[in-house]
Amino acid sequence: MIPVSLQLSGFLSYKQPVTVDFTQFDLACISGANGAGKSSLLDAITWALFGQARRRDDAIINSSIGSSAEVIFIFDYEGHRYRIQRGKTANKPTLLEFTVQEEDGKWRAMTEHSVRETEERIVQTLRMDYETFTNASFFLQGRADQFAQQRPGDRKRILTNVLGLEVWEVYRDAASERRKRQENELTAVDAQLEEINTELGEEVQRRSNLRQLEEALAQAGDLRKVQESLLESERSRATALAQQKSMVDLMRNQAVSARQRWQERSDLLAERRGELAANQAQVAAAVEIEADYKRWQELRTEVERRDALAANFNQYQQQRAAPVTTIQTERARLEQELAGIHLQSRQISDLTQELQELDAKLHASESELKRLTARLNKRGELEEQRQQRVQEQADAQAENKRLRDEMNLLSERIERLEQSTGATCPLCGQPLSPEDRQAHIADLRQMGTEMGDRFRQNQQLVANNNTLLAQLTAEVNDLRQVEVDLRQQQARHAALQAHHDQNTRRVADWQAGGAVRLTELHRLIDSEDYAHEARAELSRFDAALRDLGYDAAAHDALRREEQATRASQDRLRALEAARAALAPLEREIASLTKQLKADEKEASAFEAQYAEAQQRYSSDAAALPDLNSIEDQLRDLQQRENQLRLQVGGAHQQVEVLKAVRARQKVLAAQRDTTTRQIAQLKMLERAFGKDGVPALLIEQALPEIETQANEILDRLSSGAMSVRFATQRDYKDKNRDDKRETLDILISDAAGTREYEMFSGGEAFRVNFAIRLALSRVLAQRAGARLQTLVIDEGFGSQDADGRQRLIEAINLVRPDFEKILVITHLEELKDAFPARVEVEKTPQGSTVKVVAP
Repeated sequence: MIPVSLQLSGFLSYKQPVTVDFTQFDLACISGANGAGKSSLLDAITWALFGQARRRDDAIINSSIGSSAEVIFIFDYEGHRYRIQRGKTANKPTLLEFTVQEEDGKWRAMTEHSVRETEERIVQTLRMDYETFTNASFFLQGRADQFAQQRPGDRKRILTNVLGLEVWEVYRDAASERRKRQENELTAVDAQLEEINTELGEEVQRRSNLRQLEEALAQAGDLRKVQESLLESERSRATALAQQKSMVDLMRNQAVSARQRWQERSDLLAERRGELAANQAQVAAAVEIEADYKRWQELRTEVERRDALAANFNQYQQQRAAPVTTIQTERARLEQELAGIHLQSRQISDLTQELQELDAKLHASESELKRLTARLNKRGELEEQRQQRVQEQADAQAENKRLRDEMNLLSERIERLEQSTGATCPLCGQPLSPEDRQAHIADLRQMGTEMGDRFRQNQQLVANNNTLLAQLTAEVNDLRQVEVDLRQQQARHAALQAHHDQNTRRVADWQAGGAVRLTELHRLIDSEDYAHEARAELSRFDAALRDLGYDAAAHDALRREEQATRASQDRLRALEAARAALAPLEREIASLTKQLKADEKEASAFEAQYAEAQQRYSSDAAALPDLNSIEDQLRDLQQRENQLRLQVGGAHQQVEVLKAVRARQKVLAAQRDTTTRQIAQLKMLERAFGKDGVPALLIEQALPEIETQANEILDRLSSGAMSVRFATQRDYKDKNRDDKRETLDILISDAAGTREYEMFSGGEAFRVNFAIRLALSRVLAQRAGARLQTLVIDEGFGSQDADGRQRLIEAINLVRPDFEKILVITHLEELKDAFPARVEVEKTPQGSTVKVVAP
């Protein structure tokens, strides 16, 4: 990975946007005072790549001028140029974009659906995670010994990742996955073979079951044939009985028909006798009928005379109808107008009552408007108080964020001073006596106490303001509702006033017009002062009718009497018909009486024959068995036979299928042998791909080269006084075991002998760390397809004397051809001129700034 450019803003100590162009140098020193922001540049790189830095989440944001941080890192890797843009806004999720530059210069997005998935893609692209990257390429501040301080097992894991041997773990997982699939297939084959063996063990039982079912099927067939013969015989008897039943039904129908003919003739005889009696009664009333007929003729003559007189009367009556209709129409019009005026009168009465209610509502509305207006006038004062409290709280919270960061830095500085036992200041590398250290710690603690007091005062202020803000906010919110209520009340008041004015105008209009018209209509109707011409014309027609002398009532009475006696004409015709029908009726009655006797004799004979035939049929039907029961028995036998036939087929199939089962057994046995061999081969591959297999061999091959490179660098750093050796195996504590356990121990040889790395400290330990880490990076850079092409050393000179620092610089120049970029961070002024280029970092009131000084 070769850095090209780094842009950052709002990140840690960098308030304003800053850009670092790495293309201007290959080896450079990043210089500046303590706390200026040198290490923050490296934090920006690791945060952009992996989302990790010395601080996490919102702590990386410089909150003094804004609430967000952004880093854009462009780098080259294996022939491609990549760009990562990561941003963080306070209290919001991180934003991450990952792009690669195409041949035409355009950037193609490689961002995934989520930040986590995008980070995983970045790790896959670089083929290393944050831990591997920093262990192999970064000498971070206070972490130069991170690789050496790892447990032996973790050293081996990190070395495996750095060497790119994690691919063998992928191979091992693939072999393990295939082995598991093969084992699952083997288990399935064994289960199938077990089922097959169980099935083949049932052969004797299956053949015996088949013979039993075949015998039962033969017996069922014989029983079915016997039942079919019985059913056929009984069906023949049933057919003969059905024919007998048809003959009985025929006789019953003949008897019923004969009795019906007798009854019809009997009814006709009774009807003719009734007609004869009615005709005889009419003949007996002949005198009365003839007198009524004569009276009707006299009445008809008088009605005809009076009809002629009424013709003139009707003419006058029709002429009289026109003025009567005119008078009635005019009265109806006046009454309709009066009804409408009465309706308006009732509405005006309701409006008068409503006006009184509206007056009361308007008075109440005016009082409410005054009350709401008085309350709303307080809102400006409350808003001003609330804004003042909000500003005080924001200032206190912003100051507390700054105080928290400064107190954390103080705690780190105090802790480093307390843990340091040397004569050199761990913060600046200057000489430091125990008394000065304690005095410096006391000063820092006093500063921390003062900051803590100020921090707690701000917290109390924020707590108090929270309570006051809640009260003020509640009052302001209430007043916002009051403003809404005021607007609504104003609208209601305006509506009430408009309604009141409208009703007042309607009442005034009624008094001027409707009330006057109501009095006038009552006078016209009560005095009948209307339709004067029609009333005069009606008087003339009434006088003419009185002169004619026609009595309409007497005419109507005479007409009704004539209509009442008009039926005498029909009675006279009926009398004449009755006299003519008496002789024929008497002859017909005599004939019907004779025929009725013959019908009675015939009906009795048919009824006797039917009774005898019905008795014989009933006796024969009782002796016939139940055909439905016989049929049900036959169906049961047929169903039983069919079931046995299916069972025989199934049993036969179970016997025949054993042939295919034996063939399947042979195929599965061969498949089992093949699968067993494949499982054994995959287990061998798993062991070969495991950490004790090929990766271990590759590490064993790489360690001598790393060891040689480390000793070459360590020889320069220690003037030939120290050397390093890696041990990959160690004896178990149990002396009875012949094998050894895997490890990665670091053994250091010097004038005092050979000791483990953990026994060294101070400047000697740093030289060993530096030699191992530099050797590791150098070896990786020399290997084909190397992924580490940048070396970063952060504050690695503070623990060395002048001679040791010179040797470290010589070692860096020694490996310079193996890396594309080497960055050395230091705050020591005497080392700046030892490097061809410088990246000068300075802390200003506007935040940290960066300037590249290239040769």
